[in-house]
Amino acid sequence: MTRAALLLTLALAWLNLLLTGKWADLPGALNGPRRPIYAAALLVATVLTFVDWRRLGTPVRLGRLPSSLVAAAGAAILVAVVFSRLPIHTWNQLIFQDDWTELYQQTVNGVHLLRHGSVLGWNWWLMNGYPTSTDIAQNLGVFGLVPMTLFGDRIGYHVLHVAVFLSLPLFVWWDLRQEDGRTAAVAGALAACFVAGYSVALMNSGDTNSLMGVFSAAVALAGSRAARLGRRWGGPVEILGLTLGLYSHDAFTVYAGILLTYEAVYYRDARAFARLAIAGVTAVLASLPMHWESLRYHAYVSFNNTVFDPAAPKDWGLAARTVYYNVEMLAFPHRWFNDYRSVANVWLPVLIVAAVARERSRGGFYAGGAVIAQLLLRLNTSEAGAIFDRIQHLLPLLTAPAFAWFVTARAGTRRLAIALVAVLLSYIATSFTPVRHVPELRAWNPGLVDRIAAADGNAVVVEINPHRDMDTDPDRRTPKTPFEVHYEGLLPGVTGRRFYSQMIDGWAWNVWRGEVVAAGTWQGRTIDDVPIDDFIREMRRWGVRHLFVWADRTRDYLARSGRFSEAWRDGLWSEFAMHDADTRSVVVPRGGAVLEHLDMFGGDVRVADVGAGDPVVIRAHYYPAWRASLDGAGVPLESLDGQLAFRAPRAGSYVVRLAYPRYRGVLLFSLIALVAGAALIQSRPVRSAAPNSY
Repeated sequence: MTRAALLLTLALAWLNLLLTGKWADLPGALNGPRRPIYAAALLVATVLTFVDWRRLGTPVRLGRLPSSLVAAAGAAILVAVVFSRLPIHTWNQLIFQDDWTELYQQTVNGVHLLRHGSVLGWNWWLMNGYPTSTDIAQNLGVFGLVPMTLFGDRIGYHVLHVAVFLSLPLFVWWDLRQEDGRTAAVAGALAACFVAGYSVALMNSGDTNSLMGVFSAAVALAGSRAARLGRRWGGPVEILGLTLGLYSHDAFTVYAGILLTYEAVYYRDARAFARLAIAGVTAVLASLPMHWESLRYHAYVSFNNTVFDPAAPKDWGLAARTVYYNVEMLAFPHRWFNDYRSVANVWLPVLIVAAVARERSRGGFYAGGAVIAQLLLRLNTSEAGAIFDRIQHLLPLLTAPAFAWFVTARAGTRRLAIALVAVLLSYIATSFTPVRHVPELRAWNPGLVDRIAAADGNAVVVEINPHRDMDTDPDRRTPKTPFEVHYEGLLPGVTGRRFYSQMIDGWAWNVWRGEVVAAGTWQGRTIDDVPIDDFIREMRRWGVRHLFVWADRTRDYLARSGRFSEAWRDGLWSEFAMHDADTRSVVVPRGGAVLEHLDMFGGDVRVADVGAGDPVVIRAHYYPAWRASLDGAGVPLESLDGQLAFRAPRAGSYVVRLAYPRYRGVLLFSLIALVAGAALIQSRPVRSAAPNSY
């Protein structure tokens, strides 16, 4: 099996190299500057495979010097990549590229809430007001709290990411070191190189919530490994990893649970099942503050942000075709870009051999985990949301130890082992281009920021910059956006305005996802198909006067409607003012009212000369978690046209206080559950096997 697997892997590698010319212009592509290095390593490995044919399948010891050199090479690649992409001199600036910016602002919000003793709050300033509990998979506040408190928001955010990037290979090295130091050195080096591959995928997109998810899963796996070695801290660390995942990116706790279940099966270890059960239940209870609202008010949450209406009938035929396409991709090496996902495609035969090897090893376990990841990736469809997609980011930590095991346990000769390691080290694409930064948001577009800050009205429309298709018509796609950054989340803090806008890249995880103008669409339709009276009614409902748009289709729609006037244009951006706008923040039938003193835990509704029983409609989404009071007495809240409202408790002028719950009881319960779970998992026998018995 070893010989057949290696021959097939080399054949796939050659096909992948020779047929991928269309990607020559991408950073780190095989047909870019790395081509001669990778081709030479692959040629040597191919020749040596036949020269050392009879020795294949037998172990090899690399020796201290080659192992050290390999480890140094991997570490050097990762350090160079991380500090090239995130240069230290930029750490006091705003990170301003794709999802980096969005997640930065989400983290700032999350850290602010934690400093005030809560996990959740209300974001008044975007999407006409929404609960932050629906920022699913976007909240890195738990990770950012310490570094951003110590170093400030901007520097702390960079410190957090650099620390996580550099720490990930250490988990692999520590784990494999428990079996064999030489294999650990190779595994750590490969993991460092593969993690450096995040520089093309995650660091270009800024989708670093997945990076924190990978870290959480790595912590959980390390804790389980430590428990198997008889270390009493292993169980609590396993709980910690699963809990961190549930506070940042739920999908990675699911992935960690799958891998930990497989670990228990792989080693036929009933105690590992028991530990996982305790750890899993504890993590769920410990994460209740993050998910309490989503469980209690589940009608306001949508767990699929890849389709506009998750409740619509499922297109199972399309889902089946997508699964078929995902499987078919494994037969097309010419369509694989040389990233950490494709290395798992090229070396899939080796992963399978390692996973089914007779002797149980950590490399074999991780190989099985990588095969499971490959299988789950075939199920990635819109109907499933992104639940089967993000596991790809775990591949660097799964494949590196598997390949290291194959090299040391099956290569047969030192020279072939070194050649195979060289092939792997030189394959993964990396980028050294710094991530974009700006001193302040205003430096990006001073005119736009100033115009928005000067706009009046309860809310301002800013056309968002989605990188996903926002048109639900299967035969149409929204145009490619001209901006490489999600600027929307920074606007409230700079301009002081509230926005009919969002900061998520596409559909948000709540039921108000359609309330956004995006790349020439609204409510999931091309804006040309929207009756102008419907659009005007929506703008009046939210007190909008000013609209800032960049898409030609949106601009043309507003201009020809006769209901808007273009007040300003600068480059791609146009400002339109709506005729006869109603810009009140609170609507009452007589007298007046205003919304003031807003923060993430509440606000004041100041009313003047209202009549008893008059409806007072706040231009923010109705959400049942809100409470209202007047002079200490509760004021019942209701939904009027989907907006937060109450009946004036008496005639006259006064202030009604709105309060958003901090769920301190839930937080206390979660802390007790965390301590109790850690104590329980420590009180049970933790040694599953002698350290060297597998």
